[in-house]
Amino acid sequence: MVLAFALCALWGCQKPLDAKLQAGDAAARAGKWDLARTRWAEATQLDAHSAVAFARLGVAQWELGLKDEAAASWSSAVSIEPNAEDAVAALARLDLERLDAGAAVERLQLVQAPVTAAFQMVLAQALLARGGPDDAAAALAAAQRAATAAPGDPEVDYLIGSAQVALRRFSDAQGTLEALQRRRPELPLGSYGLARLAAAQSRQTDALLHLSAARAAAGSAWNAERVAADPAFAFLISAPDFRALVGK
Repeated sequence: MVLAFALCALWGCQKPLDAKLQAGDAAARAGKWDLARTRWAEATQLDAHSAVAFARLGVAQWELGLKDEAAASWSSAVSIEPNAEDAVAALARLDLERLDAGAAVERLQLVQAPVTAAFQMVLAQALLARGGPDDAAAALAAAQRAATAAPGDPEVDYLIGSAQVALRRFSDAQGTLEALQRRRPELPLGSYGLARLAAAQSRQTDALLHLSAARAAAGSAWNAERVAADPAFAFLISAPDFRALVGK
């Protein structure tokens, strides 16, 4: 016992809560979401005031398709720690999934001095979806903050290009999205962004060409229903080539 105490004093002993959190982390990295959920649920039982434990439990529940349970866990995390960025961002994504961008923005704006790139990305998405008078400029600022924290992230670059399109800074958007397409040709983001840029300029042929390239890059992940519902392409709805791309 004396030896154990001495070793703890020298190198530190892992607390039970930390052990459960790390065990859940390891399971998540291995894609074992059932085990991750179990370990993180045990962490919440060890400490009912751990926002981190509830936030991570929500991730496991989400990955297992348990959306209501995930929302409840994230809400618990936020009630414990209002600045729990991961949990707030996750709840905002749920708002966006329900097409309530206003609620997402209001939720995100309650967090004080957010620092993570993921949070800034969700904020940019929500602002662009809401589309208020000053939202595009605020979305660009949020995306640029994300770029500072996560340089080279293709989703961040896509958001920057999207905000530039919304601001009608078409030359800037062209440069941003073409650079993304060159750097990550295996992803649909650059081509899809260029399609939305062409649509904003009423360039039907270019919009369809870029959409076709985006579909090829996306493969089985192509979401025809979401593309068809994108208001950027409303003017293409009667075009046969567009209808073929979205399965209409």
